[in-house]
Amino acid sequence: MMHHRRSVGGLIVGALLASSASAVAQNAPAASTDELVEIIVTAQKRSERLRDVPMSISAATGDQLKLQGITNAEQLDKLVPGFTFQRTVYGLPVFFLRGIGFNDTTLGVSPGVSVYIDQQPLPFSAMTRGAMLDLERVEVLKGPQGTLFGQNSTGGAINYIAAKPTDDLQVGAEASYGRFNALTGEAFISGNLAPTLTGRLAVRGERQDDWQQGYTNGDSIGKRRFINGRATLAWEATDTIRAELVLSGWRDTSDTQQPQTVAYTPLVTGPTARPLPFPLATFPTAPDNPRAAAWDPGVDFARDDRLYQIAGRIDADLTEDVSLSSLTSYAHYRQSIPLDLDGTTYPSGRSDDRGRIRTFSQELRLNGTAGRGVRWMIGANYQDDSVFERLELNPLITSGTAVGPMVFDEVFVDNDQEIKSKGIFGSLDVPLADSLVLQGSVRYTDQDRDFGGCVRDTGNGQISAALGLLGTLISGQPQTVPLGGCGTLGPAGVPLPLVTGSLNEDNLSWRGSLNWNVDSSSLVYANVTKGYKSGSFPTLPASASVQLAPVPQESVLAFEAGTKLAFGRAVQVEAAAFYSRYTDKQLVGFLVDPVFGPLPSLVSIPRNHIQGGEITATLRPVDGLIIAASGTYVDTQVDRNPINPTGPFGTPADFEGQRFPYTPRWQGSVDAQYGFPAFDGFDGFIGGTLTARSNTTGTLLSGDPAVAALEDKLKIAGYALIDLRAGIEAEDARWRLELWGRNITNRFYVGGVSRNSDFTTRFAGAPATYGVTLRYRFQ
Repeated sequence: MMHHRRSVGGLIVGALLASSASAVAQNAPAASTDELVEIIVTAQKRSERLRDVPMSISAATGDQLKLQGITNAEQLDKLVPGFTFQRTVYGLPVFFLRGIGFNDTTLGVSPGVSVYIDQQPLPFSAMTRGAMLDLERVEVLKGPQGTLFGQNSTGGAINYIAAKPTDDLQVGAEASYGRFNALTGEAFISGNLAPTLTGRLAVRGERQDDWQQGYTNGDSIGKRRFINGRATLAWEATDTIRAELVLSGWRDTSDTQQPQTVAYTPLVTGPTARPLPFPLATFPTAPDNPRAAAWDPGVDFARDDRLYQIAGRIDADLTEDVSLSSLTSYAHYRQSIPLDLDGTTYPSGRSDDRGRIRTFSQELRLNGTAGRGVRWMIGANYQDDSVFERLELNPLITSGTAVGPMVFDEVFVDNDQEIKSKGIFGSLDVPLADSLVLQGSVRYTDQDRDFGGCVRDTGNGQISAALGLLGTLISGQPQTVPLGGCGTLGPAGVPLPLVTGSLNEDNLSWRGSLNWNVDSSSLVYANVTKGYKSGSFPTLPASASVQLAPVPQESVLAFEAGTKLAFGRAVQVEAAAFYSRYTDKQLVGFLVDPVFGPLPSLVSIPRNHIQGGEITATLRPVDGLIIAASGTYVDTQVDRNPINPTGPFGTPADFEGQRFPYTPRWQGSVDAQYGFPAFDGFDGFIGGTLTARSNTTGTLLSGDPAVAALEDKLKIAGYALIDLRAGIEAEDARWRLELWGRNITNRFYVGGVSRNSDFTTRFAGAPATYGVTLRYRFQ
């Protein structure tokens, strides 16, 4: 076991791998050599060669991520075919794989793509920001992964594998300087602490000046302040018992990225509309410039987000054929995300999304082998999550913030959820012949989700007066809302002290796979999988309790057939075709609130389908040159309209035939790198990456005339980005100097677009950046 850790540590420290945009990174060479490197993955919760796993996986080493400037999950589209990232209107991250994700704005929403560090869960997307520190590799599993990684993996799973402690002393440090005075430093130290105890400490800090510019007043915003750390202890108690303890945490006090305004559309008109004190209709919309923005001057938009996690793992070999694994983790997350909602310099719309998450997870599993190559696994897990979110809308001055003569300028929206999940799972691999294997896995999950939330008066009495008047008009009886209390109205127009609900659901996920190992380097497989994503309660400024109704769990039946082929060392190809049939797919539509106007609303769509294919190829035409290319085609469609009303004033909406939001039909990337001898003791390299995608949209169109008028504004145009890099490194890989440029053409592109009350805004992608990185490694 100790020898294995030395070999992995030496590989990580000694080999600087060339970039690859695909799962065939299993054979990526070092920058200055053309050696073949085998990547071992744990996609099925056991160590296997990447080429032997019968599913579509994109894997990359930590060095590959650094080489392409990938420091957070939103940049994974450079490596992962079919991956997209979107930021919600309140700044929270959402991940999509093959068009599957859930772009709700709620902090406590369960994602469609789950994220893990060393198989320990980060169950909510907001918690994932600091995961990409001192990595051995990242594995992105596509398609439903519910049988081994639990529900809420209908799109897939991202598993980050942290670099492990080593027996010998290893030290590494690197520093980067780039545009906007961006300074990044990272360091690690690893080695033996006692005869059976090893440790590793890694830290990273990022600092950057303002990068966004006010296009109407010349102000600037966008500083970055981020610090991240991880400490790992590994103990070999005996020859058969191993334990690992990991302490990690990060804090982000950067300025939030401010959205760009693209349209102002009063969503409440006529005598019930509130007269606005600002000329919002004549405020200039943002130019197609990635740095351009507008925000309320004199306001501090620095976020204050932090997370710490403690995770432990124990592995015990019970016999030569049976092992026991226990994984335990506790994580605590807090956030404050201030944002200018309207994208103007007028104080008409501003939010601060505050919240906390506490999550505890425990998993036990047994792995074993039997005669004739049979492998099995059984296990159970328990997870307890507590999520509280308060969306502070202050100010909120729109055409809809009035009830008769009563106007209000600020409001709180509460969402408090307690979630308990229990599951049991198992898998079995049975060889049918020397090269033919039948795999099956199953998981039963039971989840109880309790909710309490409402629109709350901030204490100034405005919401109390407005919703008290509305309740009086609806019920025909005098109604009052206490100062600082909940004002959401029940079905009879009576204000509720709290809107409560529960969502108790269970499901049975399963997977079957038939795999044919053509030879030692080629595989053909076919899978059928049933997966589920849990239901959800929204965070909405809803005047009526019906608008806070949850959507039930969604299910997907997915089919995939694929192959992994190698033609010597010169050509390797992976290809897959997939088809998924959805039931009760969770998407975001709109529901018209009688006070706030049209608002985003959770939509449960009965029938949908996804179909497509992807291909990845790695070529080595000459020594030192590696070319990796990938392409993905995804066709999505709503096949049947929802039963619940989602259109204007609660009328049914027509979504049939529409594509899913944030799902471009085409995505592709090409990465090339050439390594060559430079001068005595040093090798040179030069490389680049091209990523491209076709157009998509930011929302479903409900049939609301106000939304239809904004159809063009809600589209996201396709784009192509080019990154370049060049440098030298020592032959022993101790020293490395790299010059790099990202989005070198300064291409304007959009990462997310949202409509919120009167405002339609977008988040622009990063502008051109360039810089230099110096790295040193010692062992």
